[in-house]
Amino acid sequence: MKKLALAGLGRWGKVLINSVQGKSDAVRFDMAVTRDPAAARAYCDPLGIKPVATLAEALADPKIDGIVLATPHSLHAEQVIACAAAKKPVFVDKPFTLTRATAVSALQAAKAAGIIVAAGHNRRWLPPIVELKAMIDAGELGTILHIETHFSGNAVGRYTKEAWRVAPGESPAGGLAGSGIHQIDAIIHLVGAISQVYAVSLARIHEVALDDTTIVTFKTVNGATATLTTLTATAPTYRLVAFGTKGKAEINGQAEKRGSETMDITLVSGERTTRTYAPFDIERAEIEAFATAIAGGPCYPIGFHEIENGIAAFEAVSTSAASGLPVSTL
Repeated sequence: MKKLALAGLGRWGKVLINSVQGKSDAVRFDMAVTRDPAAARAYCDPLGIKPVATLAEALADPKIDGIVLATPHSLHAEQVIACAAAKKPVFVDKPFTLTRATAVSALQAAKAAGIIVAAGHNRRWLPPIVELKAMIDAGELGTILHIETHFSGNAVGRYTKEAWRVAPGESPAGGLAGSGIHQIDAIIHLVGAISQVYAVSLARIHEVALDDTTIVTFKTVNGATATLTTLTATAPTYRLVAFGTKGKAEINGQAEKRGSETMDITLVSGERTTRTYAPFDIERAEIEAFATAIAGGPCYPIGFHEIENGIAAFEAVSTSAASGLPVSTL
């Protein structure tokens, strides 16, 4: 069983811990890095987790097999570089970094050190996404012409001005870092690298520094186009539609309710089918995939080139929205 340390014991860090602790035969968390170890004991002690104050303590412990980062986005690059220096595999919850330059520097350090780097795009493991990828690869939808994506929710009143998620630079283009980045990764996963981005992002509603409406169009190297809508002041929405020359497949779900997804498949012949899916713990799946890679099993399924392209597209959204011009990501 692989033993991990988590850095960033906030709401999402606890989601990652709770997904595997006492449930998985492959992995457990033995340590948590938090600003206030004493205050964290009420959560950590019943789970057999040691709270510590610094990442350096986790990196120095030979019993820790890997690090999981659920920290502010702006810290990721330097923390990945620190993991590389310590020869510790690292899992980085999305977004990997905030800029392509910092992503490249972190990935170069990891390559030089020969460590495993896992990007936390949990929706790669969502059953309808897994099935859609297999359908596309098998040619069941023909040539993919366009991917339409939407990932929205309601952040009104959720954040105070002191919250790190609305600190300058941490959440560019509104819902992009929290939600839209998942759909950027889905586009890359389904139809290949993104080559160009054109975006509009507006702030009209929130009292904090957070855009409420972000609309993006993409070109990919394989010729397909794609769109992304991510809003931060509306009802939870999760949708992805793949349009091909043989038909379309539409995934719908509630952004904050897993296991609610359906996939409607409509062929040009008129044949229609609807598929439903049982609840599936995608956080457990991604953490176990990281542990399996550490143990010498199959490689973690998101490659360095996909990480870099995803962050290039992520950064290009803000650049394009500010300039009003399309931005190349190659």
